[in-house]
Amino acid sequence: MSYNHAIKQEAQYVQALGQGATEDCFHATYMGVLTEWFPTSRGYIIDHQGFYEGGQLEYMVVRHAAQKNTVLVVELKQPSKFSDAGKWEVMMDLTEYIEGRFDLTQYNTIYGLGGIGLNWMVCKMMRTGPSIPTVVQTWTADITSDDSYAAFGHIANFVYNIS
Repeated sequence: MSYNHAIKQEAQYVQALGQGATEDCFHATYMGVLTEWFPTSRGYIIDHQGFYEGGQLEYMVVRHAAQKNTVLVVELKQPSKFSDAGKWEVMMDLTEYIEGRFDLTQYNTIYGLGGIGLNWMVCKMMRTGPSIPTVVQTWTADITSDDSYAAFGHIANFVYNIS
């Protein structure tokens, strides 16, 4: 299986913007991926959270509709930040956002999706564990590739079975 043409076309568009593309340019691509795996027909809502100076969205949350139980937090960065320092920044931001969500969910685990351009990774944090996320999916190129489709399918199954 693979992502539909619209998602792949959007990814090609943002890839063509180059290293100077800002993180908000990638929201449509990531929203396409998220809605593929977390549709409203399964009871999920993808919500935008917070604004930073300049008015751009800070992160996205996947949660159960009406229950407000967060299951996945998404943090995006621009492609020029794809470096060890940028990866560390994503992990620190996800740690902060996930920790802030435990009071708003009944679950003991929350997953984090980090994206730098189209490069992506997934981590998880436990409510009663160390305040350091555990990497579930290492950094992988092009979230819209066929290989990423298969890998994200495994991640989605983890999230579906969250407790």
